[in-house]
Amino acid sequence: MIPRWKIERELQTLREQIQSIPERLIGPARQRRLDARFPSGYRMLHGAAPLTSRVAIFLVYQPRGMAASVLATCRHLTKRGYAVLLVANSPVSSLDQQAMGSSVWRFVERPNFGYDFGGYRDGIRLLWHWSVSPEHLIILNDSVWFPLDEGETMIPSMEQSSAGFVGALRHVDHPQPESEHAGIFLSYFFHIKRAVLSSTVFLDYWNHYVATSNKYLTVRRGERGFSRTLFAAGVPSEGLYSRERLLQAIARQPVEAVVKTLEYGAYTDPHLQQERDQLLGAGARDAAWRASAMAHIEAATVKRNFHSSFCYATIGLLGIPLLKKNRGELQVRMRRQYVRAVEAGDLPRPDEATFAEIREAAR
Repeated sequence: MIPRWKIERELQTLREQIQSIPERLIGPARQRRLDARFPSGYRMLHGAAPLTSRVAIFLVYQPRGMAASVLATCRHLTKRGYAVLLVANSPVSSLDQQAMGSSVWRFVERPNFGYDFGGYRDGIRLLWHWSVSPEHLIILNDSVWFPLDEGETMIPSMEQSSAGFVGALRHVDHPQPESEHAGIFLSYFFHIKRAVLSSTVFLDYWNHYVATSNKYLTVRRGERGFSRTLFAAGVPSEGLYSRERLLQAIARQPVEAVVKTLEYGAYTDPHLQQERDQLLGAGARDAAWRASAMAHIEAATVKRNFHSSFCYATIGLLGIPLLKKNRGELQVRMRRQYVRAVEAGDLPRPDEATFAEIREAAR
């Protein structure tokens, strides 16, 4: 029997595809009307943090007031030397402005339209409007908890990469082989250097991007379209974390780490969960068992998102310092495993406010 959550997910995808048909026709006219209000129709507030050669466009939707984890993200980015341009798809209260002001360079309130890429576009166009050309630009949104560990090495690794366009997580459709320009970068965390920011392909993409509140189109024009446009232009790119790098990291570990990878695995496929349980129930931990365990992990990550499937390995071994907030069945199960691992001392503990939010979202 097909689980109810899976049926609901497929029906929602079908609804979005149907709704995208008229949206393709009316979208450009709507974009022109919104652009006519830019930037004078947007409310802008100044924070106390200074402008630096590093800027982070942080897109948030917090209609009930800023979550404590949003403030934690801003503080961390500021400590890393980034001037935070907080682009809000909901009003910023005076209390939030006061609480966050020391960790934010500027606040911008915009219409709640266009999902993350609509906000990203406005943030980039505001930098153009203000003649701000950072050496390093981070683009992220509040669909993730970040950082899970204040000692994270992701941002330094992005800055030190030889690539001008770096994504936190690379998603590759299988069996397509992984390469510099394979797949896409997931849209919740990008790092872009000045040479790319000033390139024709980058400027043209954002000048011609048509924002939409249809999720189906946003994924195709935004998350997929952005990566593929820059890849097609030959922009040197690196996906910092990927399925291939996960498998390589696990292969280098002692067998105890492989066991923990399985113990904290999250599954929505009953046959894979049963296979995992059989592996953990086996007495031997010899070379044959390890080979079977690695084959299982490889098969599971072909079928499902590698970060959501094996949080112990992706966070503890690869060092991924973020966690998705969405309510997908696999992500909820993953958060339960993450909480277990943190409480057992097998993964680093984030700040208490962030951990409280993750625990609540794991229910």
